[in-house]
Amino acid sequence: MFTKLTVLQRISVGLILAIAFLLVLVSNRLDNRHFETIQNTVNSVYKDRVVVQNLIYELSTILHKKALRFSLDKTNSEAHNSENNEVANILTAFRKTELTSKEYNLLIELSEDFEGFLTLEKKMISPQVTAQQKTEVLTALNSMRQQLDGLAKIQLEESEQLTELSNKSLGMNVLMSRLELGLMIVIGIAMMALIFYPIKKTVTNTKE
Repeated sequence: MFTKLTVLQRISVGLILAIAFLLVLVSNRLDNRHFETIQNTVNSVYKDRVVVQNLIYELSTILHKKALRFSLDKTNSEAHNSENNEVANILTAFRKTELTSKEYNLLIELSEDFEGFLTLEKKMISPQVTAQQKTEVLTALNSMRQQLDGLAKIQLEESEQLTELSNKSLGMNVLMSRLELGLMIVIGIAMMALIFYPIKKTVTNTKE
């Protein structure tokens, strides 16, 4: 069939096939980029947001136990040491995640306040504990819990932004797929028209 085409038609078909090839190539590259964005976003939501939210929950639970124990004047050095080691491990794991600038600053404040809290806590284990010392340690615990609330809020905000980014990438991918399908249909119609409905040459008679 292609042997019956004129040189101009063959050139046109070649151009159309080249355009189709480039279209598929560009579309494939864009699709891969969007898929990578979605994959990275999903991984980030889990590793840097869901996991961190669980760490915040664990920290909040420990601080709540400490506050309840001090409120009831029930000191337990063994429990304090175990909880403090757990808090140190959680903070270390927290630092290894991807942090925003605001999140980083809050985590630094939390770590510094926790170091200061350890000094106050040692005084609470002594036999004679003043009301002022009790107030100071409970205030320090409350301050750290507020910082955890701030960190938890950041997780929600960042998760929302990552979800929006994923939805945007999916939307672009769907749009590119529709455009690709539409252009392929147009290209197919153009090729069929060139093959089955060739342009007729008009012959002009020259009169002497």
